[in-house]
Amino acid sequence: MRPMVSLAALMLALVGPAVAQQATFDFPMHAAPLDLPDLVVTGTDGTPYTLGDPPQGHVLLNVWATWCAPCREELPDLDALQRDIGGPGFRVIALSTDTGRRPAVERLLAEVGAETLDPVIDDTGAAMRDLGIIALPTTLLIDGSGQEIGRKLGPAQWNSPEAIAFFEALPGF
Repeated sequence: MRPMVSLAALMLALVGPAVAQQATFDFPMHAAPLDLPDLVVTGTDGTPYTLGDPPQGHVLLNVWATWCAPCREELPDLDALQRDIGGPGFRVIALSTDTGRRPAVERLLAEVGAETLDPVIDDTGAAMRDLGIIALPTTLLIDGSGQEIGRKLGPAQWNSPEAIAFFEALPGF
C-alpha cells in the first residue's frame, strides 16, 4: 500500500521555500495623508514637543507603555532602527503613555539599552484618545509635512532588512 500525500503537504513542500525567501515588512499605508492633532508631549528632559509641528523628514512614532510586554520587547529593535538609518530624513520617536511615570520610563529605556531613540512622554494622558489609538503598541508613520501616512497596530521587527528597505524607499528619505 502506498502512503497518501495530501495536496496541502505537497503544495507546502513545493512553495514553502519560495514563500520563506519572500519575507516582507507589513506597514499599512493610508490612501490619503491624515492631519495630526496638536498634541504636546515632553522629552525625558522636560522639553515640550508638539506632534502637529512638521518634522524634518519622516518620523516613525511608536506609542507604547512600560507595562506593555510587546512594547518592551520591540524597544531595542526601534533603537537599532534609529541607530542604523536615523538622520535628517528619518527619525524614530518613542512616545510613552506612562503619565507621571518619567523615572519608570527612563529606567526601562536604560534596561533595554535604548540609547538612540527620541523618547517623549504623554504627561496629559490625551495621546491615545487624540491619536485614535485602541491598542499598544501602535506605530504611526509621519511625513515631512507633519501628516500621518501610515499606521501599524502591534509589534514588528523594526530593524529587519525588509523594514529598513521599506523605510529607505519612502519618498524623500
